[in-house]
Amino acid sequence: MKRSRVFPDQVILATVLSTCGHTLHLRSGKIIHAYILVSGICIDARLSSSLINMYATCADMEMAKKLYNGIQRKDLVSSTAMVCGYAKNGRIELARSIFNGMPDKDVVSWSAMISVYAESNQPSEALNLFKDMQECGVSPDEITILSVISACANIGSIDKASWIHSFVWNHGFCKILSICNALIDMFSKCGSLAFALNMFNAMPRKNVITWTSMISAFAMHGDGRSALNLFGKMRSEGIEPNGVTFLCLLYACCHAGLVAEGRSLFESMVQEYRFEPKHEHYGCMVDLMGKSKLLQEAVDLVEAMHIKPNVAVWGSLLTACWMHGDLERAAFAAKKILELDPNHDGAYVLLSKIHAKSGNWDNAREMMGVMEVHGVSKETGCSWVELNGAFHNFGARGEKHQENRRILL
Repeated sequence: MKRSRVFPDQVILATVLSTCGHTLHLRSGKIIHAYILVSGICIDARLSSSLINMYATCADMEMAKKLYNGIQRKDLVSSTAMVCGYAKNGRIELARSIFNGMPDKDVVSWSAMISVYAESNQPSEALNLFKDMQECGVSPDEITILSVISACANIGSIDKASWIHSFVWNHGFCKILSICNALIDMFSKCGSLAFALNMFNAMPRKNVITWTSMISAFAMHGDGRSALNLFGKMRSEGIEPNGVTFLCLLYACCHAGLVAEGRSLFESMVQEYRFEPKHEHYGCMVDLMGKSKLLQEAVDLVEAMHIKPNVAVWGSLLTACWMHGDLERAAFAAKKILELDPNHDGAYVLLSKIHAKSGNWDNAREMMGVMEVHGVSKETGCSWVELNGAFHNFGARGEKHQENRRILL
């Protein structure tokens, strides 16, 4: 177009900038921005929003902020872009500040902020904001509902899960396949395998994600046989599994101690379906063999991997060796972890325990000293319980207790 000496208008430039944002091509976006400035093209509201959205999407928040602060009337598009941009960069407070300052909010802006909290492991905030959205009379869309379902799953409350299921049913979202799939996962994570199975059986249309979600639910609840039986039905109906399906199946075998079945599935994945195993698949297999005390077989698998083992794979081997008292292999795995992650607190602690258990007290103290030098401290464990409408978080050894008052929707 430029070679033809046809000058683009604001609509064309906004479209191209949008493409730069979608493809995360910041350099091209900057070139177009420079072209606009040099050509003296008037930057109208649409073009301004496109520039802000491009910079925010490409994580250049300083430039996005400069442009955003330079416009007098901040529209929905530019404000929502800033909310999403700050959220993706982990600056949630700034995102919420801009969101709160927006005089008018549409379903996109509400969904963006709810999604921020759902994805940043702040599910209670996501649900509180969803309640505010309803009070403001803004109807949710599919994206909103998926974020709320994710938040309910992370909280793990069956009461919340039942409520969002009723909301989905009463507001006509039950015909959307992605939402029904998410509900299966939500019920499973909230502890109700029966509700998840009822949801699965009631769905007239299923895809590979539906089947995989239900297989994952059985795996999560330790019912490996049911997971394998469901996989058989899935294949008989002509549904092709994917890599995630096999990961869930291996996870199911691992939790149920089904070694032969796990080996068969891993072989089928590679030879029949031609999937290249990823770190997660190898990790499950190492975990499966390790729990069954097949430590040499687990080591052989790690050494035969077509990709370099990561911390998770070595961690599975370390845990298995420590569990069965194979201190030599455990020490080897711990050292491999520290080569990949010198600040891995768990590897330091177990390696110190291995030395102590072997009677090498000097080496054990040395490990703890290395942790102090590197500023590595063992992360405190934490659990929570829902009681009388509130969530209570407890740290290991009673070091902390935090109460989060639950909002009733």
